[in-house]
Amino acid sequence: MKVLGIIAEYNPFHLGHAWQIETSKNVSQCDHVLVLMSGSLTQRGEFALLNKWERTRLALSAGADLVCELPFGYACQSAEAFASGGVKIFNATGVIDVLSFGSEFGHIGPLNNLAKILVKEPTAFKSFLKKALSSGVSFPKARELAIRSYLGDDAGDLLKTPNNILALEYLKALHKTQSDTLSMTVKRQGAAYHSLLPSNFLSASGIRKILCDALANPASESAILKALDNKLPYLSEDLILPFKKNYNPNGDDYFLNALRLQILSHDVGHLKNTPYVSEGLEHKIRDALKMATTLDECINAIISKRIPKTRVCRILSNRLLELDKEVLSAFQSDSFVPYLRVLGFNEKGKAILKAIKDRDQLPILTNLKKSHFSLTPTQQKMLYYDCRATDYHNQFYENDYSYHRDYTQSPVQY
Repeated sequence: MKVLGIIAEYNPFHLGHAWQIETSKNVSQCDHVLVLMSGSLTQRGEFALLNKWERTRLALSAGADLVCELPFGYACQSAEAFASGGVKIFNATGVIDVLSFGSEFGHIGPLNNLAKILVKEPTAFKSFLKKALSSGVSFPKARELAIRSYLGDDAGDLLKTPNNILALEYLKALHKTQSDTLSMTVKRQGAAYHSLLPSNFLSASGIRKILCDALANPASESAILKALDNKLPYLSEDLILPFKKNYNPNGDDYFLNALRLQILSHDVGHLKNTPYVSEGLEHKIRDALKMATTLDECINAIISKRIPKTRVCRILSNRLLELDKEVLSAFQSDSFVPYLRVLGFNEKGKAILKAIKDRDQLPILTNLKKSHFSLTPTQQKMLYYDCRATDYHNQFYENDYSYHRDYTQSPVQY
């Protein structure tokens, strides 16, 4: 058995994801696929379109063998925390032979060389970075400018697109942990990461827009949904039906109201302890919440040249779940080992689970009613946030209420 590892969001699973799995298996000669998938919230700080079990079922139907949850403490954080958390879990399983990830560039060599530089942070690079930050740009932009000054425009261009940036963080995490796992990248196919344009390889953003447009325009629903015909690696009904049945389009309003209750009922110091809040940003957030009538309006009132939308969304989601800087720091500690939360599997997935269990390097969670008692206090804390995120997703964005579903839902068996 040779296992391919993928860290993903699948919001939702699309043709590009299926292409990545198949291409990676062919190139790496892996015959089993383990996916660590974001749970209820994504790395951009937004709630996923469908709940994690519905997204797991789609992934299992189109190439994944075992789908496990990337904990909220990693999934809804910076690209560095997202990648390092996933790599930490993969390392602890002891079974991942090859880590595959997409990138706009599509070649592993230059990405790997740049990752090594970013890990070592030579003195000259740090000097360029300090100078760029002093100009008032965001950290990602400052890092790109510093690399251009240090290595040239070709290297700087690798830091301009989201999948390249995440690819570099995966490689950095592998180097920092001295992992034995091999790495490979496949070139992103079709529409760009945020593209809403028609394409044979629709982006996740494009698919979400089609679904939401259809829901908002009942009279034109059939015509709008035709854009999904033959554009998914499974029957379009497998995505459309659970979306129509269970998606609540008013979720953002509930999110905003919960934020007001959470943030405005405490003093500003409470907000200041939220991850990614600095330089007085807590005051700007409170002021925006007092005036905004929609979630988008609130977010747009906070963003700036230095504070991008993704950072604002992560701040709001972390505050909603009451995740503080100290707790996040504990999750990111080199000495902390998480758990493997199983969301779904097929027969090959069972074989992967057995191999992980035989190595006995991290807890495997399939039934929380039984297994959560075996966790350390920090592991229990991490699981608490996963469950809370699930509850919020259910209460805000789903029509079918399900109390504490993490404790009642069995893994999807495909």
